[in-house]
Amino acid sequence: MYFWNTKALAHELAENTLEKKHYKNYYLVTALLVSAVYYYGMFSPYYDTRVIGAESLLTLIIMFAGIQSAYKANGGDDGEHFISRITALSFPILVQTTVAGIIFGLILLGLYFGLNLDGTAFDLWYEWLISLFTLILQILFFTRLVSYMKRVAAHTI
Repeated sequence: MYFWNTKALAHELAENTLEKKHYKNYYLVTALLVSAVYYYGMFSPYYDTRVIGAESLLTLIIMFAGIQSAYKANGGDDGEHFISRITALSFPILVQTTVAGIIFGLILLGLYFGLNLDGTAFDLWYEWLISLFTLILQILFFTRLVSYMKRVAAHTI
């Protein structure tokens, strides 16, 4: 299994050399990682309903457009192994974007406490900043996913 090397995984997908058990493993670890991120989000919820509403609407739009684009990149109705490919490729890309999110969060937390921003105007913008970064990570995830799906479908890895 490839936890970080998306290019090597894409090469195996293009050559159709990935073992069947690995497809199951990618689905399993992707589901576990998505669940862990989801529960982390529940641990640190937003309080401003405007942030929740805006982010949820934009997330649904990004997901719809991203999955549609990945389907087309895979060849649309003539493509092969869409579910297997998107599931396998999602895992290392999700790991990478999750790591980027954790690093950003730690930097933001460090700035918050290091600059003593508690009780300042920063508190008003904190949720919007986190939401914006979350949306950027989603766009980055789907952009990379579509790029790799195109390359796998075209066997240009």
